[in-house]
Amino acid sequence: MRGVIFCVIACAVILAVFSGRFTFAQYAKPVKVPIRGACQTCHKAHADEWLKSAHARAWISELFKEMSDNYEREECLHCHAPERLLDTGFGKEPKLRDRTREGGVDCSACHADLKGRMHGPYEIEREFHENVKNEEIGTVEMCASCHYKFGTVSEFKETKWGKDPKGCVECHMPKVERPIGEMPLVEKKYPVRFSRVHTFRSVDDIEFVKESLKLEAAVDGDKLIVKLSSINVGHKFPTGFNVNAAVIDVSLLDGDKQLLSFKHLLSDERPQGKDTRLLPEETLTLSYPLEGKKGTAVVRLLYKRPKTLPDEKALELLKVEVPVK
Repeated sequence: MRGVIFCVIACAVILAVFSGRFTFAQYAKPVKVPIRGACQTCHKAHADEWLKSAHARAWISELFKEMSDNYEREECLHCHAPERLLDTGFGKEPKLRDRTREGGVDCSACHADLKGRMHGPYEIEREFHENVKNEEIGTVEMCASCHYKFGTVSEFKETKWGKDPKGCVECHMPKVERPIGEMPLVEKKYPVRFSRVHTFRSVDDIEFVKESLKLEAAVDGDKLIVKLSSINVGHKFPTGFNVNAAVIDVSLLDGDKQLLSFKHLLSDERPQGKDTRLLPEETLTLSYPLEGKKGTAVVRLLYKRPKTLPDEKALELLKVEVPVK
């Protein structure tokens, strides 16, 4: 009997491949990290985006391994491989799941409940699973389940955007029009609806950074004036656990020769030091002496994760050059 079932399945797959409705390259290629269930079968666009996100790497990233002392710090683990948020309720710290932790913050963590129902923004008839329209999906309280820990949510609620119940996703998960699902083996066409991009935009997205921060530099007499402005950042920059830092790196160059060098750190060094991070809507103004020297001033905004990263390995977010005559 088992052999008959295998033959039937094999024939169905082969037929689908040669009919052009299903290709191994597009649908059968294994994902890089495990997703609980088979979400990527019907929601491939969402799954492909998620695979590029920090949520997908939450458990397996080298930084997390280091900061959690190779998974020994239990207080760090729950939010990097959470069980379903709906089990404990939005706004409450989730439980640590006991399997497929390599999948990080996966589809089930945000959308599934104890009964296997999938929660989302729409009321959709049941097909392969039961669907629940849930107005709390994508709310600040949902994100707060994990992001409250290091002050990000509290910082956001104090800004002009803080009253928007879906302020987090409006910034980090922009809207896109597309079918919610796509079935490779079914002819049915699903309606186009408003969905959200599941890459969870962050500092890795340079265009996103350019929309959020502004770096300027100008010569004023014998001084270089540098300004960094928080335009559309609803929390401190950088935010989160104090493992992250940013550096405003200033150099005066004459060809390949460095004449002057200055650095300004944006980091939470408490309790031993100060919190020098950029506040929402703040413009930080810095002034540096040029000492009568000429050349080209190069100003860069560097992002370090972790903050111990050497400058040459940091992510360059923004850069401006100004001639000094």
